[in-house]
Amino acid sequence: MSKMTDINYIANVKSCMQIAFEGNNGDILMDFLENTCCWYQSTLVPGDPEMTMVNDGKRQVLSTIKTMMRLTPEQIVALVNNKEA
Repeated sequence: MSKMTDINYIANVKSCMQIAFEGNNGDILMDFLENTCCWYQSTLVPGDPEMTMVNDGKRQVLSTIKTMMRLTPEQIVALVNNKEA
């Protein structure tokens, strides 16, 4: 079983994320991540496919964090189960 389908694991991860990302300090942290993880710019680096992949990976990680902050643990597990099917 994937840890991402374990509701208790997901609930704990989400709780840790809420501690990190809620409130004024969380806004500062999210702003930093958005600016360093290509959230507001293209991930494409012309002539450098490897850096394009690196930038896309950073953006995907930030997207995962934002999705987990928005959904309940039950919704996250259901989403993972649908992707694995």
